[in-house]
Amino acid sequence: MKNLTKKGIWFFLVAIFIIVQQLSAQGSHKYADKIKIFEDFVKKQMEIDRIPGLSIGFMKDDFVWTKGFGYAELENKTPATASSAYRLASVTKPMTAVAVLQLLEKGKIDLDAEVQKYVPYFPRKRWPITVRQLLGHLGGISHYKDYDVEGHIKMHKDTREAIAIFENFDLAAEPGTKYNYSSYGYNLLGAVIEGAAKQSYGDYMRENIWGPLGMNNTHMDSPDEIIPGRVKGYRLIDGEIKHSEFIDISSRFAAGGTRSTVIDLLKFAKGIIDGKLLSQQTMDQMFTSMATKEGRSTNYGMGLGIGPVNGRFCVNHSGGQAETRTWLLIFPRENFAIAAGCNFEHGNPRLYAARLYQLLFDEPWNMPVYTGDRIDDAILFGMQEVFNFGLSYFERYQKPLINDEKELAKVFFQFNKFVNPEAISIDYKNTTQKIREGRHPVAKEAFIKIGSFMAMKLQEKYGSEHFEAYHKIGSIAFFNDYIEMYSSITNYPKELQFNQGFVQAVKQFQKDWNKTFDKYTQRLIITPHSDWDALKKKLKKTFDGAKIYPDFSRNLARVIEYYYINGDKEKASKAADLAIDLYPNSAVPYVLLANAHICFGERDEAKKLYKKASEANVGKRDISAQGFVNYAYNLVNFGKINEALELLKIGIEIHPEEAVLCHYLGMGYHEMAKRYYKKALELDPQFEDARRMLKKIQQ
Repeated sequence: MKNLTKKGIWFFLVAIFIIVQQLSAQGSHKYADKIKIFEDFVKKQMEIDRIPGLSIGFMKDDFVWTKGFGYAELENKTPATASSAYRLASVTKPMTAVAVLQLLEKGKIDLDAEVQKYVPYFPRKRWPITVRQLLGHLGGISHYKDYDVEGHIKMHKDTREAIAIFENFDLAAEPGTKYNYSSYGYNLLGAVIEGAAKQSYGDYMRENIWGPLGMNNTHMDSPDEIIPGRVKGYRLIDGEIKHSEFIDISSRFAAGGTRSTVIDLLKFAKGIIDGKLLSQQTMDQMFTSMATKEGRSTNYGMGLGIGPVNGRFCVNHSGGQAETRTWLLIFPRENFAIAAGCNFEHGNPRLYAARLYQLLFDEPWNMPVYTGDRIDDAILFGMQEVFNFGLSYFERYQKPLINDEKELAKVFFQFNKFVNPEAISIDYKNTTQKIREGRHPVAKEAFIKIGSFMAMKLQEKYGSEHFEAYHKIGSIAFFNDYIEMYSSITNYPKELQFNQGFVQAVKQFQKDWNKTFDKYTQRLIITPHSDWDALKKKLKKTFDGAKIYPDFSRNLARVIEYYYINGDKEKASKAADLAIDLYPNSAVPYVLLANAHICFGERDEAKKLYKKASEANVGKRDISAQGFVNYAYNLVNFGKINEALELLKIGIEIHPEEAVLCHYLGMGYHEMAKRYYKKALELDPQFEDARRMLKKIQQ
């Protein structure tokens, strides 16, 4: 300080003032209180989820917030920060898609050309495969066939070697006929980029996407390169946190071979939103769900999943591989995005992103509704499809899909024919199938046309502020207001009204939803730290006498699983009893309590509860064969392999015709055998019979 001139001191003080102001602003912006609540949630939830390190952030207009939690590396307690660099896994795919579409705009790629135009060494198959089909996972290219081999590659692969892994695989389906998610398909797109651009995939990305957006911390992942902020990856083995297996992911280069930070992911999202990478017309293609030849939307556009949240237009992609789980969520019309990454293979960044969204928008994430009745469930499903996809279409384009009264009369007739309590009762199977098809091209997108038209009429009637509230209050209010609107207008076309049975159902739904979907339930998050007695008292009082109300069974499922995994029988039972008390006609709580009994060695009690679950009216997917497999998989992750085997055995008793259960039971015994042979060799390294059998199993 002695050597500073007066002018120097002045500049120094100004600099200090600016820094103090910036630090003060970080704690005083309009999101400060919500971020504090979120930070408290993250710290508690990470402990529950056992996630070593997590980085997350959001951008809204010109405001950006990012932060790291936990540890990027456990052994030396290196903190995770906003600049921690995670493997992106499949969040690489949107970037690959952007590169392909840039080359389309430059006239170097034809989306409807066969891939051999750009990758001549790729063998021709039974049917031609186009670039467009690859972008939407409609090219028939298989995903991993033998993950025990393909998922554990240790050696570096160049593009030609990466393509060679799958180039001789048969197609999984005729291109265009089936959505078949395929990382290999995106690797093939990486080769297409190289063939069209005449440079390596990594060089193209740096020069045309990462560089222009200032994504200076995004790299092709490499075990040899020095990558600032590189995190260590972790996994669960027998319920204990261990280092992730080393895998060289160069073999997944364009599908999942990158490493980046949440800061850079938000730069990518903003580049997408601001149109810095693609024209509006091309982005519209990227953001539009593709469809199979038979006319069923895939909910995937070009490198992005397409799925509305509370009627808001949204695109997203998740990623998962050794060392990492990631998620990128973009709301283009809201100028909003969330990016999250964690260094734990069993982590779920979606949970954290959904909580952040809930706090920032003050609305739950696609709040499910419990009815306990399969007919009411079918009606509500139809309403939610109309609301979510119709409203998001209107939000996206600021106009309805159609506005011709004759065409509208046809789609309203279609809706009234199937979303009708009487029709559903008479032929449940076929009618619900028609309802499920309602928003798809096979049904001429009837539900989207209805929903976007309703959105236009409601905005005209009630104005923008009231209209915006539908994102918070949902499909029931959306339909109820439309019905009240046309009921108040003399000579409103009958062809654009709903059938009487449906109207009566909506009125009953609205009455109950107004009572049960209040500020408390809108903001409720159930965790293992919840006060169960207070929670039960409050929810029972709120839901009393209502036919429909918010469904927290999935939220309760995570908590109950946490309890029984950690051996807390009392709390697992208390939480499961609350779930059964609130949702008695759903299979979900019975399955959860049955799983708890399995973990506590009470097989007979578990079987009784699984039987009750199979007789439930709704929530049947949890008692399906795949439901048993999913729960068994989670138990294995937490070191409860004997319990997983017991669960699968009961699953086979309930579903004796399902081969998948026998398959996974066999895999379980296979894994058990490996463990015991390894244990035998630990006890006696000279035990050659054990060594021979272990080698045989591993081969």
